[in-house]
Amino acid sequence: MLAGGVAHVGVVVDDLEAAMADLPLVGAWSSVLEWDTTVRRADGSIERRPVRFVTAAGAPAHLKLIESAPGSVWAPTGGVQQLHHLTYWVADLGAATAQLHAAGYRTEADGLEEDGSVRFRYLVSPLGVRIELGLLANKAAFDSWASGGDHA
Repeated sequence: MLAGGVAHVGVVVDDLEAAMADLPLVGAWSSVLEWDTTVRRADGSIERRPVRFVTAAGAPAHLKLIESAPGSVWAPTGGVQQLHHLTYWVADLGAATAQLHAAGYRTEADGLEEDGSVRFRYLVSPLGVRIELGLLANKAAFDSWASGGDHA
């Protein structure tokens, strides 16, 4: 299920442009995207907000920077910029989720498409490590964006 390895590492930062400038060894960055994102928390509450993010261009595993959004799933714990998640592409979100639940993970939030279907899911391990499960069907768009395309 997660055998493909880490697709990207997400890091929450306070200032996207400053963080990009602070990482000159990364080389090229994708375009900065700002999406109006809808997330459903584990308690069923819905969160809608714009989210800005960028990824290092080139081969996986990508470094993805996400601008912090206070009060959201992208808020840094304790106000500190930090590792946010490790992403894995999966073909079957339900099966991957069941496998992680069996290993003690809990669902934190689902990223929703406009039609309400799940685009990605955050799960948290008993030790606090957050995993993002991304639908394999969205990988080509992510790869295109990461290599200089316009969307993810």
